Amino acid sequence: MLSLLKLIGRWLFRILFSVEYYGLGNVPEAGAVIIAGNHPSYLDPLLVMVPIRRVIRYMAWDALFKVPVLGQVIRLLGAFPVDIRRGKGESAFREAKRILEEGNALGIFPEGQRSERGPMGELRTGVARLAIETGAPIVPVTIGGASRAWPKHRLLPKPARIIVRFHPPVRLDPAECEARRDDREFHQEVMQTVAASINRSLAPTLRGGEVMERWYRQPPSHWRTYEWAPLFAAVVATLIAYGRQALPGNLGGIWLPVIGYYLYLIIDLVLISPGRLAKWVRNSMPVWLILVWHGFLTKAVGVPFGELNLLLVAATLGAFFLFFYEDYFTLQKFVRGLVVVYYFTLLLQQWWPEPRAELVAVLSFIAIFCRWYRVIYYRVTTPVMTLLLATALLLTRAMNPALLIYVALPVVTLWYLQTFVNAAYDIRQAGDVKMQKET
Repeated sequence: MLSLLKLIGRWLFRILFSVEYYGLGNVPEAGAVIIAGNHPSYLDPLLVMVPIRRVIRYMAWDALFKVPVLGQVIRLLGAFPVDIRRGKGESAFREAKRILEEGNALGIFPEGQRSERGPMGELRTGVARLAIETGAPIVPVTIGGASRAWPKHRLLPKPARIIVRFHPPVRLDPAECEARRDDREFHQEVMQTVAASINRSLAPTLRGGEVMERWYRQPPSHWRTYEWAPLFAAVVATLIAYGRQALPGNLGGIWLPVIGYYLYLIIDLVLISPGRLAKWVRNSMPVWLILVWHGFLTKAVGVPFGELNLLLVAATLGAFFLFFYEDYFTLQKFVRGLVVVYYFTLLLQQWWPEPRAELVAVLSFIAIFCRWYRVIYYRVTTPVMTLLLATALLLTRAMNPALLIYVALPVVTLWYLQTFVNAAYDIRQAGDVKMQKET
């Protein structure tokens, strides 16, 4: 039953969140071990136990065992109750000690309750006492991002990137344990060592969240380079339409959407209050412009309108809305890349017209970008986009060698983002805006 629950948990995490694990090899495969971590969300016990093959017995707040269904589930997961009031947890301590003496794994959150803001609060010394009395090593665990996925006062979780890092075990010297068994200062020293391991990799995550919130509250940016792309596209489309002697019937279709777009940018700079939603709408606007403008542009410049456009729109919007849960800078890079791919695809079709050009270029870009930057749900998005692209090509006409150009375009665009754009974003991301990766 426990294996089944872990399997369900693993798939739920893949569907709801983007979870990355590091340092799994630091958890001993056998023998007594205490796994102690910070406690930012409801998800923490499952987050820790899902990738570990051995059973982890958890101390859990005794009130949870009285909740219908939940009580039965946490018992199946191997939890046992603890009275979290001070001085009331001795029976749970004895049970935890027995678990360790039998050579099992014990999971415990030494704060005794979930963190309000993410950092480790005051730590109880029960973990130190257990390690001293049983000789079990302590494996500190840092859970980053879970507080954004399921904050303490939120009823339901939301998609987010979560990183769980298992640190090297803290092993106590047996001679010192024997000499200082009842020394409270020694207990505090052990807990400070555990907290230092956890907080060292937790701090960049917390700083990153604070930096991002400050960015969201800042005034809107002036026009970025890729936000000038529609203006250049409109000028080029006007020249092409003029050369084709088709300008009179297409002038409004070329310019009215662009004028509306730049009026919005002016309003954003002058009137709209800064915030997460305002910045997300600003970043998404080039995508909405493309969706509105595509028919007018292709008609004006005389290239195919495209095949399976409804599929392309649905896939693009489905992938794009996931970026609402990504960091601000990754969203900007994605939009910049999408803009480059789309407008260059239209331009290249002047020489190599192909009805499937936008479909191939855009879906390829989404798949490559999501995998390269490991965006949230990339394990789903990348294969889905690849499958849609393959299916669409098989269901339409024979392969055209020109399609290779439109497959190569997203690769070149990713190189451009990685080589030239990353430097600018790295400067703005000073202070560890992203979660610290394993070193």
